[in-house]
Amino acid sequence: MAIPQQVAFSAQSHPGPCDESSDISIHVGISDEEKAAVKKRGEVVLRTLKNLDLDVKKVPVASVLVSGGGLRAAIACQGVLSELSREGLLDMVTYIAGVSGSIWCMSSLCTQSDGWQDLEKAENELRRRLQEDSWNFFVALDGLCDAAERDDYSLTDFWSYSTVYYLTKELPGTCLSHMREKSEMGTMPYPIFATINHDLKSSEKEKTPNAWFEFTPDWAGYSTPGAYVSTTHCGSKFEGGKRIQLEPERDFSYLKALCGSALADMNTILKTIKDFFCKFINDSSPQEKMLLADPEGTTLKTTMDQLFNLVYTFLTNGDCLPILENLQCIMTGCKYFYEATALINQMIECWGQTSRDQQRQLTQDLLGKSLNQDLLKQSSVPSFLKFLWKTINCLLSWIWGTTHNFLYKYGDIEDKLLTKKKNIYLMDAGLAINSAYPLVLPQVRNTDIILSFDFSAGDPFETIKATEKYCKACNIPFPPVDDAKLDQEAKAPSDLYIFEGKKPPVVMHFPLFNKVNCDSEEVIKQRHKTYQTFRFTNYSDAEVCQLLEDSKANVRNNKDCILMKMCELAEATS
Repeated sequence: MAIPQQVAFSAQSHPGPCDESSDISIHVGISDEEKAAVKKRGEVVLRTLKNLDLDVKKVPVASVLVSGGGLRAAIACQGVLSELSREGLLDMVTYIAGVSGSIWCMSSLCTQSDGWQDLEKAENELRRRLQEDSWNFFVALDGLCDAAERDDYSLTDFWSYSTVYYLTKELPGTCLSHMREKSEMGTMPYPIFATINHDLKSSEKEKTPNAWFEFTPDWAGYSTPGAYVSTTHCGSKFEGGKRIQLEPERDFSYLKALCGSALADMNTILKTIKDFFCKFINDSSPQEKMLLADPEGTTLKTTMDQLFNLVYTFLTNGDCLPILENLQCIMTGCKYFYEATALINQMIECWGQTSRDQQRQLTQDLLGKSLNQDLLKQSSVPSFLKFLWKTINCLLSWIWGTTHNFLYKYGDIEDKLLTKKKNIYLMDAGLAINSAYPLVLPQVRNTDIILSFDFSAGDPFETIKATEKYCKACNIPFPPVDDAKLDQEAKAPSDLYIFEGKKPPVVMHFPLFNKVNCDSEEVIKQRHKTYQTFRFTNYSDAEVCQLLEDSKANVRNNKDCILMKMCELAEATS
């Protein structure tokens, strides 16, 4: 099995103004660093427009949005960007903002030294990589053991080294801040990676801008209320606005999992986690061999296996008593599990008479008593044990995206939901709106035109309809949307829809599978069946090429329309 390329881009991050102090930045609108990058990118856009013999002094701000959709979205995103580049349209784009699976593509381009400059080469690299069996068990396991040493370990870490790595065949070690030099030079659209704050979403705050949390090469945080921390310091511990503990910046591998965890389908996610966990605990690895050499090693291995089964069975509403009885037999007599054994005896006696919340708490207590310092000190593989137990614990509580809250106890923010907790939990923004409209709309980044490439499953207009509702709730200008008309065309949409209002932005919306590139409703259905979001088997090269072609066709067939609209806006802003 080939070991994948771990770091394909060797450029180092360089300190910028946002790194000179660890203080939090509170600013309305975009940062000075982003303004400078956008200004430089504007020079590229201006030259491109002048090459079309347009006499313009001010260029329109064009934002490309690429939606979520798992590996389907990652491949389709590559096709869109390749074709935009080939048709000479990419140099008219100021921003690119991604959600979920499309971020897998954006991250990959960022980790290749010439990824944004040679999209055809990047496309060929994608095809090559997806046909290789390059998911390396030992690389993944080593990464998980290292991640388990962090106090902010969550299922996102597990997802990163298991599923996302397995699907994309890539584990890049470079970081988003490494892209500062390229963005400052204007050689690529300014990238925005979207997530959402789980606590704010749970409290219905996703209907306001506050829930959206963005990552850029310079800053990470909330565009509303305008609270940021340097991207290099996101994940470090803060209190009262001051950094109290420095943590290394998370790399693209983690960011891909954070932004693309697809948490909507819990049963599929649970099954996927179970399959990978069983592989890590049962495959013949150096850690497992060392664990079995420990005193009570066989007992430890079996105990961890059964604890995972207990949590999985609880979450899937199965019968936990047989597993508790197995644990009772395994733990009884083992010096490490004296307290845990006593608790299991109690659980067996009262399990049928307790509520589900009480059962969850008892299971949580059991996990806590099953991992103790004496056991870790005696083990030759403490990080391996930590990884296994932390994964089980996070699974029970369904903990994803744990991130130290840089606004913890920060006094200048009125919304206490943003400041009262030490940790925030970031998640796939596709669970709010499967496209990053809230991060590029006019009042934030003065966007004149949005090219929205939608790779969603199901309703091809859901992102448009959801964004209109969001904008109405937040009093943000957005073109009118006729839901009834779109519903009539949802099963066999066209390849382009233009939405315009009295104020910017103009929205050009491109459904991935449509009656133009698929010819018929039947072919559209077949495409959705072939490229399911939760398909975890490898695509053949023919399937990858077909998906690339479908996404490219949406650009190629509408090149003239995109160009005409860009020219209209260029003249309007001159």
